[in-house]
Amino acid sequence: MKEHAIKSFVRLSAIFLGLCLSNLSSGQATNSSSGVTVVPDGSVLTLGDACYALTSKKNGTEQPIGAVFQSIQRQQVNGVDALAIVVHQHLASGKFDMRDSFLLRRTDLRPIRLDTDRDGTPHVHLDYAGDHVTGWKMVNGSKEPIDVEFDGPVWDGNLWGVTFAALPLKVAGNYQIPIYQYDSGKGDFFVTVTGQQSTETPKGIVGAWVLEAGLKPNERVEYLVGRDPHMELGFIAGPMSQHMGGDCTGVN
Repeated sequence: MKEHAIKSFVRLSAIFLGLCLSNLSSGQATNSSSGVTVVPDGSVLTLGDACYALTSKKNGTEQPIGAVFQSIQRQQVNGVDALAIVVHQHLASGKFDMRDSFLLRRTDLRPIRLDTDRDGTPHVHLDYAGDHVTGWKMVNGSKEPIDVEFDGPVWDGNLWGVTFAALPLKVAGNYQIPIYQYDSGKGDFFVTVTGQQSTETPKGIVGAWVLEAGLKPNERVEYLVGRDPHMELGFIAGPMSQHMGGDCTGVN
């Protein structure tokens, strides 16, 4: 598989999952275009570090292609109960490396700050205040300013599975979450609960919600999030997948 196709399936970042979704059949999901607008609850999320393996299926066999390190820690920031979340995606080829560092309100996961590094170099900085975001992103080697007003609350569109794990999920639930992503702008996460299953993790078997999630109602990937503990477990997107485990040596 070509390198750009592998990148398009790397998890969590709206940039790459968005590309992934565009490569999937538009008929894969048949859910309604609308859902109940809900507020995530960051207080239910499991704190600590986790490692995920990125794999690609070739000739019927899954082969490791990279790793994702995730850390969720509770902090007090200027009197605000917050979560500091790091998501570091790395391809074993060394041709792609992205590290997102989020600061979010713990009560509802509303974003406070985002810093993104690509290949070890600062790429994006965002400061959220109320229904307003300012900052910059690198475009052709120069900082391009960002200054956007919203007409209501938004969540950060670079954080997928953790956001889904914080939702009040229930059987057959259908949800819509307004988001902002620094490249694609304002949009929505569309999330539908399609079932439940038991999933094996490095810490044992856990109960999981099975979701279809994406940026468009008819273009989604399958996500697994833990019912208890509340945490991201993985996703399946065409020939690519992510699951707990793997080797995060040097990825933090």
